[in-house]
Amino acid sequence: MFLDQELKSIGEAKNRVSICCDLHRRLVDIEIQEIRLGTRRTLSTLTLGLAVAEQVLGFFREEKSRRR
Repeated sequence: MFLDQELKSIGEAKNRVSICCDLHRRLVDIEIQEIRLGTRRTLSTLTLGLAVAEQVLGFFREEKSRRR
């Protein structure tokens, strides 16, 4: 009787640990996805910023050549 209760208790504890591990694994996956998306957003923003900078520099070059 006592051993049956202990086995049941151990089984329940094992199930709780398993659930916690699964939740932790999912959380890590979500965090990795967020890091990847953040990196993509950063790269996209940098690309857009560089494109705008190129346009501005081109405009200034044209203005400079017009004045000469």
